[in-house]
Amino acid sequence: MIVAKSSMLVRVLLLGLAILVECGKDFYKILGVKRRASERDIKSAYRKLSRKYHPDKNPGNREAEKMFQDIANAYEVLSDKEKRRIYDRHGEEGLKEHQKREAAGGGGGMDPFDMFFGGGFGRQRKEEQKRGPDVTLDVQVTLKDLYLGRMVSVLHKKQTLCLNYEDCRSDDRSCIGPGMKMITRQLGPGFVQQMQTSDPGCGGKGYRLKRRCKACPNGLTESAEKVLTFEVDPGMSDKQVITLEHEGDEYIGQMPGHVNFRLRTLPHPSFTRNGNDLYMDMHISLSEALVSFSKAFLHLDGHKVKVSRKEVTKPFQVIRLAGEGMPFEDNPSRKGNLHIKFVVDFPKKLTSEQKETVIELFGGKKKGKRKAKSKDDL
Repeated sequence: MIVAKSSMLVRVLLLGLAILVECGKDFYKILGVKRRASERDIKSAYRKLSRKYHPDKNPGNREAEKMFQDIANAYEVLSDKEKRRIYDRHGEEGLKEHQKREAAGGGGGMDPFDMFFGGGFGRQRKEEQKRGPDVTLDVQVTLKDLYLGRMVSVLHKKQTLCLNYEDCRSDDRSCIGPGMKMITRQLGPGFVQQMQTSDPGCGGKGYRLKRRCKACPNGLTESAEKVLTFEVDPGMSDKQVITLEHEGDEYIGQMPGHVNFRLRTLPHPSFTRNGNDLYMDMHISLSEALVSFSKAFLHLDGHKVKVSRKEVTKPFQVIRLAGEGMPFEDNPSRKGNLHIKFVVDFPKKLTSEQKETVIELFGGKKKGKRKAKSKDDL
């Protein structure tokens, strides 16, 4: 008797849950976004639609006023991670039930449905949200970009699910995951065999997708373009990877994979980089190397760097300027060093007069007529 009552209670709860999930408004449709939409997409759609249906722009239009309220309600739920999670699992009515329990002091932040089913639905959700493959793309940046930082926008092509693809779903308990189902065979009295087999129609655990569906006349997936924007922070390095989560191709029954942008530094005409230090060559004339010089050049951010020497500079001599290198990524106000190697440009040739002057300056002996040897020298 107790077993029968428990079984009946579970059926009632399941029926109630099904009603909660099916009833209510589709907030994703109201905003015109997909269920995998990012926070940025949701915010952008809300701003666009709220301006369109704002009461000030539609005076006396009750339909526009109602639509404006629906848009505000949809954004309130989908912009909140916890509310969106509950809505995705249990629909609008399930969200209202959760809020009632919280108001009564019985929620405690716990999903009320997990109390009845022991987290089983959470496990199913986790199984269904396996991530698709990640994509890695190379993005060329300049040394100046890595010095100053920069916002980068890339036009990304990917496969997306049809906006209304969930309207093409139908329940099928034999489906155990995307493209897989379980077959049960009766081998004899009391003996049952279960086997996994492929089934392209299975979209996920417990449901299949119709390939030909009025809600998605062009197919369940379609090619789309999206501008992805990410920030290159000052001090980032070559081959460093910036990840945008869930911006990859969309697959049925899976979360989209990540898009990884790998930074590739273009060569700079003056500087080379090693860690947070910069290196450069500075050409000076022979007279500057011997006497003195004062030079200046523009750094990556446009500020002038002055270099002066009053002593003799040897060919390929290196000096170090502290704080004139690349910024540290974790502390951009701190910078590495700049190493300057002096390259002395020797003249290609000297005149006879110049040669004699050099010899005199550096203590050499002039070439004179050779004195004939005397008999005493022999």
